[in-house]
Amino acid sequence: MLLILWIALLVTSVVNPSAVDGNAAVATAVVAAVYALKFGWRWLTARLGVNRCYLCSDGVAVTNLFGQIRDSVAWNEVTGVRHRTVASLVMACHRIEIFRSRSATPLWFVAPGAKSALVQALFDEGRRSGALQ
Repeated sequence: MLLILWIALLVTSVVNPSAVDGNAAVATAVVAAVYALKFGWRWLTARLGVNRCYLCSDGVAVTNLFGQIRDSVAWNEVTGVRHRTVASLVMACHRIEIFRSRSATPLWFVAPGAKSALVQALFDEGRRSGALQ
């Protein structure tokens, strides 16, 4: 949406330059800063290994913002999985909740993207281990 508004501002400044009083430069700087922060954060988190979901043959482990394990569950403890998909014009993601027998709080994580390979791999590994049907 930010990019669309920025393009509309640039089109307005070309059609009627007096309508835009130097705001195009400020808007361009804001858009560039937002996208630089977004891609910089993606690069940094991928480099440091934070906010990841590790899928193992024994279970699932999820890390926090500092790369330390936030929560984990073994496949033999899994009692159920709730899968929710959120899709909109600008974003799509999957929220996975893995319920376990020993704890009342489920392990949860969010996988970005409309067709996340992690979600399919999670269900495949769960079926292979016998925890999911």
